[in-house]
Amino acid sequence: MDAKSRNCLLQHKEALEKDIKTHYIMDHMVGDGVLTILEEEKVRNEPTQQKRAALLIKMILKKDNYCYISFYNALLLKGYKDLAALLQDGIPVISSSSGKDSAGGITAYVRTVLCEGGVPQRPVVFVTRKKLVNAIQQKLFKLNGEPGWVTVYGMAGCGKSVLAAEAVRDHSFLEGCFPNGVHWISVGKQDKSGLLMKLQNLCARLDQDESFPQRLPLNIEEAKDRLRILMLRKYPRSLLILDDVWDPWVLKAFDNQCQILLTTRDKSVTDSVMGPKYVVPVESGLGKEKGLEILSLFVNVKKADLPEQAHSIIKECKVVECCHWGVLTDLLHKWNQS
Repeated sequence: MDAKSRNCLLQHKEALEKDIKTHYIMDHMVGDGVLTILEEEKVRNEPTQQKRAALLIKMILKKDNYCYISFYNALLLKGYKDLAALLQDGIPVISSSSGKDSAGGITAYVRTVLCEGGVPQRPVVFVTRKKLVNAIQQKLFKLNGEPGWVTVYGMAGCGKSVLAAEAVRDHSFLEGCFPNGVHWISVGKQDKSGLLMKLQNLCARLDQDESFPQRLPLNIEEAKDRLRILMLRKYPRSLLILDDVWDPWVLKAFDNQCQILLTTRDKSVTDSVMGPKYVVPVESGLGKEKGLEILSLFVNVKKADLPEQAHSIIKECKVVECCHWGVLTDLLHKWNQS
């Protein structure tokens, strides 16, 4: 971790330990692949909220810049805007050059845009699904800068969220289609108060320079209006990504002339909204070869060196998602038994 980032975290350590609830923060960081399940469990075992926060920050201090960025994004996304502001000066400086960096050919420009938009990082164990990523990008191209919806749908655990994030992890695609950035919202199953909080947080993220000095929106309709104005005036060529949408009524809050990519188990959720609509189905199975690739990455053994038992493990586990920790844990357990 950069010295500047580390010093900023140490400077505000006391305030962070006092106020954060680690459960919500760690969910995001595990999803980003910067915190392990074992580390999460160790934090959860601490007896008090403050001790849990203290241990989490101690872990972060021993990690790299991307862990700092993930922690900062988690604070923004989970409603800790004031605490995130304390860490803003410590965010590692990333050049906006178009040259490729050392992590999988992703440019610094892409990292900056996705970090600012709260898009999850690639999981630790990751395999490409280029055909599906291309299909999502092609549907987004069809929007041609106009309001509309692209729905990535499939069963739970089939990798929809990873695919949605991967579709925007592309330098020329971002520059050409969404030069004003992308903005990721983890929706999930919500009631009205939960949705209002999501909208309030999104409006706050989009209005960092406080063009709207008044209070946060008090109801969903007011939040919808605020979001529409922000997108129109400040982010006209940006993409909203709504992850894990369960209910059609939730989408009405975002039906305000935006370009939207969403993931869901139910492709009919967009039936009640206006504008062009495109769908990308994701099948639940990855196939034998992808399953073997996942297993080889997870146990750090070349695919060609996997023993014969690996084939039966893949068949029994019915691997479906390239980043699904439950599946991977199951794979490892069966590996150890074989």
